[in-house]
Amino acid sequence: MSNRALLTMFVIVHLSLYFYIYPVKMIEATSTGHWEPIIVGFLIELCCVWVYVKGLSAFPGKDIVDICKMVAGNWMARLLLIPLLAFLFLNSNITHSYEMESVSILLLPNTPTYFIVLLYVIPLYIAWKGYGAISRGGILLFICVLPLVVFSLISAVSNFDFDNIFPLYDTRLNFFKRPMFYSAFFVHAGFLFLGMVKLRHKLPLRYVIPILGILFIFALSSVYVPMLIFGQESIIYFRYPNVLTSDTVDSEWVVFDWLPTFFVIAMIAISMIETAVTFWMMATLIEKLFLKKKRGIAVLIVGVLSYIFSCYLDNIDTLEKFTIVRTYLCFYSIIGIPLAVILMSLRYRRNPA
Repeated sequence: MSNRALLTMFVIVHLSLYFYIYPVKMIEATSTGHWEPIIVGFLIELCCVWVYVKGLSAFPGKDIVDICKMVAGNWMARLLLIPLLAFLFLNSNITHSYEMESVSILLLPNTPTYFIVLLYVIPLYIAWKGYGAISRGGILLFICVLPLVVFSLISAVSNFDFDNIFPLYDTRLNFFKRPMFYSAFFVHAGFLFLGMVKLRHKLPLRYVIPILGILFIFALSSVYVPMLIFGQESIIYFRYPNVLTSDTVDSEWVVFDWLPTFFVIAMIAISMIETAVTFWMMATLIEKLFLKKKRGIAVLIVGVLSYIFSCYLDNIDTLEKFTIVRTYLCFYSIIGIPLAVILMSLRYRRNPA
């Protein structure tokens, strides 16, 4: 796979996570200088990506399951990767519960949740077809819907009140004391799929840095665009600030009758690609760790469990309870897995046999 296609998927997987719960958590994490926790998150991700890619470069053509089995053995591979599997499962279901709720509110208000969740069938089928199918279809769909997302953000500029941007910074960096700051790190776990695509060549950091820079602009926009319109005092009470932001656009000059509908459709389309990647990762982990060459069964297990669990996540209290567990698993996955991979690469380089 070319670096261009790989980096495009890197953007897609990240972008799908920015416009729902992430801005809410950033706004709750601090009342001033929101760019500070955002940039701290991206700097930490940059370090994790560098460590991850550096470790993977010692094992061309192998994924993290192959690496763990080869260096540490089957049981140690399971011990290291089961928490990653649990994180992917929780993160996918919690994140997409918010997205499905927005579909229920804006598009299908009279449809029961358990029918809306059946949308999982689409990414599940694509995941069964493999990463190649996800990449080809995902990039094409992304090219079609990205302009609509960008247009939704740009069209809101006329409603900005730039006084809402102040104060610009928090000298005490109080966001480090807020749990919401840490619970928002799930958006920085998008790079983990790099360990599953069997990189044949090292991914140069000079390609990753500009991509993370572009993603930083989108993450910044997801927080500051609604905040510059509604202000810190109001936006803290919103569950979907970016959807409400698109609703403030003057419909007289916009081609679409109701921009929020198209914004939600565009974001759901992008999230379907990310969900397919996550399902593919989970199915691959289950197949390689527990089921030998039984991909269909692994995909079926992922689909059934995800559907049941999504139906169980029927209120905010339940979501918050699992969010705490997800946060711990997230930090294990984005820090622990890259460290484990680079340590195994050092051991392998010393003892290639």
